[in-house]
Amino acid sequence: MKYALLFLSIVSMAFAANYHGCTLAPDNQHGWIACLDTVLILHTSNGGVSWESQDAPLGSLTFFDVTCVDELNAWTCGIEGEILHTKDGGLNWYQQYTGLAKYATRIEFIDHTYGWAAAGDGFVGVTTDGGEVWEQIVTSFYGAEFYGIWFVDQLEGWIVAGWPDSIDTGQGIIARSTDGGLHWDTLYISHSYEDFFDVYFFDQLNGIVVGGDEIDYSPIILKTTDGGLTLNPITAPPNSYYLRAVDFVGNEGWAVGRFGTIIHSTDGGNTWTFQNSPATLTLFDVDFSDNLHGLACGYDMILRTTDGGQNWQYVGVQENHDSKPKITTLDIYPNPFRKMTNISFSTGHSAKGIELKIYDCMGRLVKQFLLPTSYSLLPTIATWDGTDDDGGVLPSGIYFAQLITPEHQITEKIILLR
Repeated sequence: MKYALLFLSIVSMAFAANYHGCTLAPDNQHGWIACLDTVLILHTSNGGVSWESQDAPLGSLTFFDVTCVDELNAWTCGIEGEILHTKDGGLNWYQQYTGLAKYATRIEFIDHTYGWAAAGDGFVGVTTDGGEVWEQIVTSFYGAEFYGIWFVDQLEGWIVAGWPDSIDTGQGIIARSTDGGLHWDTLYISHSYEDFFDVYFFDQLNGIVVGGDEIDYSPIILKTTDGGLTLNPITAPPNSYYLRAVDFVGNEGWAVGRFGTIIHSTDGGNTWTFQNSPATLTLFDVDFSDNLHGLACGYDMILRTTDGGQNWQYVGVQENHDSKPKITTLDIYPNPFRKMTNISFSTGHSAKGIELKIYDCMGRLVKQFLLPTSYSLLPTIATWDGTDDDGGVLPSGIYFAQLITPEHQITEKIILLR
């Protein structure tokens, strides 16, 4: 299954703009975006209205996440467990650590000194001096893909795991530490197809975990009032999907996920409502500096709000300065499928230069579609019966549909069941 994730990362880095992590400083003005498909750090000094690139150190790798404690101090984490830090608002970035794991996916600081990084293969990074020294913690969850981490103080913290490109059961893990991240105790291990991607705790007892079911992309929201010993499912709003990140300011919170999902709570996560979103693809992160000012980011999309999410504004990507961006979508239904699935796509371009291909989990091209020559602004549907270009019947497994346009590339996982 890890080959599938590797292939997805390769094609994404080659073609797509993947804004994967965002953070907004307490002053509501300064913030950063971290990119997974390129060595690019974006910075704003006007609340996200405009963005400028900042130079990472020579030889740096791509990023999963970014966090800050003020307008000067920020940290990134990414591929090969690399952690970068700036003390001057991003004018200079320097490498603090590398080799935490194959990747570090989420980084959080509670102040200028205490910080933690969640990583792959069951690793956790811990610092008590602002990141000058990172201690690499090998947990008992070897192979776990940690994606979310949160501490309420120097000792009490929680971590969650999932794997977005696997249909193996038991990927979802929730664990707790009471000694600053040096040791972790199991709270929950899923025995179904659940993935947990982010966690937020208000105090030592009350917290929220978000994720999704990787079979049908339904969202998962769990709430606890006893530190995670008991986890109660919370109903998500209709038309919301597979959640990737959550953030709260007091009792008001936001969660984002697949197909541009943004949901909102005003009562500590007990109930949620749907917020209108300009995004149609996956949003990977959300961060609020107060109850009004927030950022969200994902595939080819940076969003900002100044009214608590009542209105989310598309603020563009650096490569596209159009006031109304061309929207490229790729949806697959049913998924998983046995006999036939529909691959629906739309772009703002003519079909010239557009390709639709299917690869197996080893990255081999197995199917290429002949597309119409008319404009594809409205959804176009291609059907696939699970055969290759020669008409051969393909075996059960994970495949990837890849849509390439002159400006974008999108890859979606398809599960074929025989």
